[in-house]
Amino acid sequence: MKVTLRTKPIQDNKLRLYLDFYPAITNPLTGKATRREFLSLYVFSDVEMIEEKYMSSDKELIRIVPVLDAKKEPKKIRLTQLQRQHNKETYELAETIKAQRQIQIQAKDYGFLMIDRHADFLAYFKEKADKQKELNKDNNYLSTYTYLDKFTNSNCPASIITPAFCEDFKEYLLSIKAFAGGRANLSNNTLSVYYANFLNVLRSAIKDKLLTEDAIKDVKRIKRVENKQREFLIQEELQKLVKISCELPELKNACMFSALTGLRWGDVEKLTWSEVFDDNGNYYIRFITQKTDRAETLPISAQAYSFVGQRKTSNERVFPTIKYSAFQNTLIDRWIRSAGINKHITFHCFRHTYATLQITLGTDLYTVSKMLGHQNISTTQIYAKIIDGKKKEAANKVMINL
Repeated sequence: MKVTLRTKPIQDNKLRLYLDFYPAITNPLTGKATRREFLSLYVFSDVEMIEEKYMSSDKELIRIVPVLDAKKEPKKIRLTQLQRQHNKETYELAETIKAQRQIQIQAKDYGFLMIDRHADFLAYFKEKADKQKELNKDNNYLSTYTYLDKFTNSNCPASIITPAFCEDFKEYLLSIKAFAGGRANLSNNTLSVYYANFLNVLRSAIKDKLLTEDAIKDVKRIKRVENKQREFLIQEELQKLVKISCELPELKNACMFSALTGLRWGDVEKLTWSEVFDDNGNYYIRFITQKTDRAETLPISAQAYSFVGQRKTSNERVFPTIKYSAFQNTLIDRWIRSAGINKHITFHCFRHTYATLQITLGTDLYTVSKMLGHQNISTTQIYAKIIDGKKKEAANKVMINL
């Protein structure tokens, strides 16, 4: 069995790469013999191409042929450095796939022929995103889907998923403005989460035989960058906020509840009345944390309890109208600014606020770490460093002229 890497001219002066099998091999799914596997990879041609019409069986067809110079030779064009680098990396990847196919064919493993390259990857992604939402996990999968849908103009067959496509989508996320308001680029950590979601769905698609491994070969995640400064509210700012109305009152209540309990967004969003307890004025919540999947019992103050509203049936959510969305992030931002607070505050900052206020008011690190559900106290020490920095900043404000 011989496997040969070949090219086929396509539009925009590109060459599509494919593998030629000789002799032909049989597709185990269809029972038909095939000699070709198109790789969904392309390189830039160093020969100028043009579309040419021709007749075949009384039908007018189009083919792509080289432009000839005065000597009737293919007309060469100069590639840019980026195009040459793209060609080099793509050919290396194609050669790797070729070697893999040679091994698979020798082992009579023809699974790569069973991939449905015409499948709708966007529909597949949406199904996975909806499933995540049903499980009360990672609603940001739907946000990732929205950006992918925009990037592909709502057309994304599995056949176009290649390492180059993945890198292009990464560049798109790095350059696009957030859909909410469009004032700023996505933060690094938001980018990291969205791109990780994208890669997770790609891996599921490989497992479900929608894609092959080479679709994401050598594709790297976007590294998270730990913020040097965790934004939070001081007590005076929190006092201002509680007196200012929000366009979505329940969102305000959820934010204040987080500021008074330290709960993460995911745990507040999915909190049900069956998890909220009133034991003769002793309030607490008993729940499974979304992030660590561990059971927690957390005492809460009467003031925190006052923000949950009227008790409903046990299976109903405490804050049913809140959801992870760019629109609700915008509502939080408008609420913050209407209180005269010039800080970039997201929902998670209310958890930071709880932690920093507890430490500022003298609660020991061990207790704060348990209240926050941290498994390692070193995570909680980040907040102590913030407070130390604020103390130093305050100390330097008192100056006298010498």
